[in-house]
Amino acid sequence: MADETDTETGKREKISNGPNARPRNETIAQTGPGLPNDTSSPVEIDEEEARRIEDKIRSM
Repeated sequence: MADETDTETGKREKISNGPNARPRNETIAQTGPGLPNDTSSPVEIDEEEARRIEDKIRSM
């Protein structure tokens, strides 16, 4: 397969525009160095649910 590098920018032509079209040099999820991105909101459960989960774990 010929290397289809743009001589002006030095970048290769994209081979896909679908869900796998992420940059070649990027990490997957949080596998890279640095601080993790945990900006999502915390999971909220009520006290009854927490008690039920705790009881189930302790009974194992």
